[in-house]
Amino acid sequence: MKPPKAILPEYLTTLFIPKTQEDEVPHWPAEFWIITACNPYSAGDRDGDEVATKRLRRELSQLGCWKLWLTAVSPDWAHSEKSFAVSGLSREDVLALGLKYGQNAVFHVVKDRLSVVACEDGQEVAAGAFRERLRTTVDRPAFRIYVVRLSNEVLQVKRFRDANPGYKSGKPCYYVGMTGRTPDERFAQHLDGYKSCTLVRKYGQHLARKKFEGIPLLCHADAVRMEVNHAEALRAQGCAVWQK
Repeated sequence: MKPPKAILPEYLTTLFIPKTQEDEVPHWPAEFWIITACNPYSAGDRDGDEVATKRLRRELSQLGCWKLWLTAVSPDWAHSEKSFAVSGLSREDVLALGLKYGQNAVFHVVKDRLSVVACEDGQEVAAGAFRERLRTTVDRPAFRIYVVRLSNEVLQVKRFRDANPGYKSGKPCYYVGMTGRTPDERFAQHLDGYKSCTLVRKYGQHLARKKFEGIPLLCHADAVRMEVNHAEALRAQGCAVWQK
């Protein structure tokens, strides 16, 4: 069964970042709603979001309900909306607020069960467990893996040879790293001597784009793991790799 037209597929995969850290929110209410005043995916224009969000915050304060700042984000973190988790309002009041602020739908959480509710007709579609959608700012996928082709002259360096006992003669040599910048910017930093690896500065030839362009943006923890794993995958092919 397809969700109502007002409930866009993107709503069903939304992530949530509380402004207050989880250890400062000992108990989420057994039932609460998540509402925003930001223009939804379908509206496009975001110029009025800040003003509308302030209006919604004042209105919620006047209603005297429990509220908590949070940000709703798409799985790729490309789209975000400042939102409020609220408790103590009736279903009718929440849907009316949603319509007042131009929303297609709002989120509803009951004992960790997340659903999306169409503001126009109240139709509700299940969207999984709420706590599985919680994220923190450090979860933001902002890091890239990059690979630099090194001149095979780097094999003259003992520490490089020692790090690659399984190297097969004639195979390429690489450096694998991670960065919050673009690969081009980071490679330029290496060559300029800024936070650079000596091996890249002396032997770096160019970015080996085909060796990393298929790797998506990652959060810091995942990027740290991927950097090691990617270096080992290249070594398994007989290449010589430096990764620290």
